[in-house]
Amino acid sequence: SNFVQRSTIDIPSSLWSQLLCRMSNHNSINGKPLSTSLAILLVILLLQNRSAYSFTARGTLNNIEKFRYTPCKRVNTPNCKTLRNSHSIQRDSGIEKIDHAERQVVVVVVGGGVGGFACASRIAYSCKQSQANTKVLVLEKNSKEMVGGRCGSFYRDVEGLGIFRHERGPSLLLLKDVYLALFSDCDKRAADYGLEFKQCTPAYQVVFEDGDTIKLGFPSNLKGDLNIEEAEQRSRDKMNSYEKNGAAKWDEYMQSTEAFLNCGLPNFIEEKLDLAFFPTFLIESMKDGMKSWPLKPHSEVLDSLFDSTKMKTLASFQDLYVGLEPYANNGEIGGGVMKKTAPAVFGLLAAIELHPTNEKSGVFAPIGGFQAVSRAFEELATDCGVEVMYNRSVTNISNKGVWFQDEDGVSNFIAADLVVCNADLPFATETLMDSNQHNSENLQNPRYDWDDNYQFSSGVIAFHWSINKCCNSLETHNVFLIAEDRNKAESSWNTIRYNDPNVSSLNDEFNFYVHRASKTDQSAAPDECDSIMVLVPCCTLQRDKDLSNLQRDISISGYKKQLNDEFVSEVRTRVLDRLAILDGLKDLKDHIVDEVVETPAQYADYYNLAAGTPFALSHGFGQLSITRPGHQSKHLDNVLFVGASTKPGNGVPLVLIGAKQVANKAIEKLKTRIQ
Repeated sequence: SNFVQRSTIDIPSSLWSQLLCRMSNHNSINGKPLSTSLAILLVILLLQNRSAYSFTARGTLNNIEKFRYTPCKRVNTPNCKTLRNSHSIQRDSGIEKIDHAERQVVVVVVGGGVGGFACASRIAYSCKQSQANTKVLVLEKNSKEMVGGRCGSFYRDVEGLGIFRHERGPSLLLLKDVYLALFSDCDKRAADYGLEFKQCTPAYQVVFEDGDTIKLGFPSNLKGDLNIEEAEQRSRDKMNSYEKNGAAKWDEYMQSTEAFLNCGLPNFIEEKLDLAFFPTFLIESMKDGMKSWPLKPHSEVLDSLFDSTKMKTLASFQDLYVGLEPYANNGEIGGGVMKKTAPAVFGLLAAIELHPTNEKSGVFAPIGGFQAVSRAFEELATDCGVEVMYNRSVTNISNKGVWFQDEDGVSNFIAADLVVCNADLPFATETLMDSNQHNSENLQNPRYDWDDNYQFSSGVIAFHWSINKCCNSLETHNVFLIAEDRNKAESSWNTIRYNDPNVSSLNDEFNFYVHRASKTDQSAAPDECDSIMVLVPCCTLQRDKDLSNLQRDISISGYKKQLNDEFVSEVRTRVLDRLAILDGLKDLKDHIVDEVVETPAQYADYYNLAAGTPFALSHGFGQLSITRPGHQSKHLDNVLFVGASTKPGNGVPLVLIGAKQVANKAIEKLKTRIQ
């Protein structure tokens, strides 16, 4: 506890890389190297949670000390008055309060994504409870119809049929309690904002290239439903047909991944020191000669447990969601875990989605689509006192405030005491905070560029199809995987491994995901129709320095040329051919009555995403936990980052967890920075 309180150690990334490579090397887990690795793991755990004040046996934070602070002086800025006030901050039953300020303190949130709204709501609620005179303002570049950024939906009105709803980004809802916590922490109920979640059973259907299908994800709380029990038994029988004792091996895999989930979620994602599950985590990691050691490449753990390529593929397709491949890359240090290869700990993703009994597990669908989620977040924010301004494109962030263009193209400046940046971090640091912008026309004009010194997840080609018939052979969530043999299975991930248009080509078979929204939520499509979304991994945008200083529209037009129409058309054809293997889908292309196609350049245009990837930075060890970009800006003391490219990572639940962490940091800053 004392070490946690006093630690201010910052591990250099080079040393961190060496430590993690040592820990991921399965050849050094016997004798002293193992004890060294465990010691390192414990130190990382403490450093990850060094902001904790103290902890009980269950890791509950406890600090009720009272304190005061003295504010600093404010530097004069144009159109701003110099104000000096004295304030006191107290803790009452663990709730921090900021006493009423004599002037209004301004917090600007750049970007109305889920991270921006969640963070704004928490800050505004805390200040409201403390009766602090605070204004929290969200500036969003898009219109109100695109509320929530890529966590939202869009609609297509097809003549003679009706309205089809399609998802802009996420299509499955995980860790639902994280969503609900945002509302309860603001003394609200999610149900009062129209949020309704329905569990998807089965969670997935997997379709292999030979036409073989298997369904996964049957929660135990639905035991007693004869249809579900029979479907689960068919799934287990199918696993046993892939290899001897396949279902029992799957159960063993679920057991180890559950241990990773129970220990990893609180300690390394939520940053709440909780040692209750640490013994189980160690037992699962070290049993049977360390075959499940979580820092090895994922494929090495799967090779030690399963024999068939199909079983290994079933256990690892979720790695795509964090921008990684499951297979060890022998050409990289540590098998590639520092960059593009998933360490085995990411098996916790399978536990989150597919574990039958864990209370955190399950795949859900928000009724009304993710647009309903984002609208609920927006409404919560406004109820907490947040002001939201749409069609406001931020062009520069400084320690003094924020420049933005309004809907008429007029440049404006708003002074801010604190800025929370929900724009994608590699884009924001290069484009919105570039010191070269000062005293130039770029200060007041939008640009598009990004810092390409990071490792990115894959790009995506998204096909949104409105279908004039029901696709009954599809479940809500479907993944089409390659598993004929090891070489073909590994090649199907080449887009992730190389991110090079010259290497990642259509010469290789590829994996893809299909969402059938109306299977779970009939409001997604008219009667006897379906809304289908297909996501195919592709290369990200390749940064072109010649486009970096041009006007934004010109830059985006240049990037749209990187993925030609012929390539997209060929991908579409290949997808339809793979879908045709299922009953009733052979003539699917004849039933597409409306189509919207999105590519990395479109994602860049809509949301200012670096490299055009909707999955943000990847999660190799070089960008994971304490090595992932932090919330605090390195150069601007009054700027904090929230979103998928900062801690703890991508995906809506992790962004919401990060938003809570950022809100807490923001409140701490407001205590000491009210001018």
